Amino acid sequence: MSKYYRLFIIVVLFCVSGCATIINGTTQKISVSSDPSGANFAVVGENTNFTTPCQVELSRKSDHILKFQKKGYYSATVDVRHVISGAVAGNILAGGLIGWGVDAASGGQYRLVPDAINVTLKPELQPPATLLNSKNLEGELNKLEQMRKDNMINHSEYEKLRKKAIKKF
Repeated sequence: MSKYYRLFIIVVLFCVSGCATIINGTTQKISVSSDPSGANFAVVGENTNFTTPCQVELSRKSDHILKFQKKGYYSATVDVRHVISGAVAGNILAGGLIGWGVDAASGGQYRLVPDAINVTLKPELQPPATLLNSKNLEGELNKLEQMRKDNMINHSEYEKLRKKAIKKF
């Protein structure tokens, strides 16, 4: 085999293979943690279930939504977006339009952001037992007002608990 033939084969392989696909692959590992740990999460639209902390491998070709749940906490979602990777410039500079097409089709031209996720779950509000057992309406309403001022409950939660307290008396 002549050296020109070998060089030709190398150039052809470079042009038909996606540079970003070779460098990055078509999936990306994302580190996922939560506070508190031990939250369950799923990738929306996929039949997957994970528990934090862990690493999850996602396709670079599309956006993803991760939904977190843990008993006693409000659920939360995190968007993972695919954005153009800097490796695409390698194809453009080298004139590898075919390689760029391969990268676009495989998803190798993208990277996922964020590449590490740490979600803080907000606890569901459980009114103090003393609040529920109080026989004094005025005292209960004052406690509720204080909880709202201290941002322990939002306005909607305040209204629900206030109505419950008034109904009880």
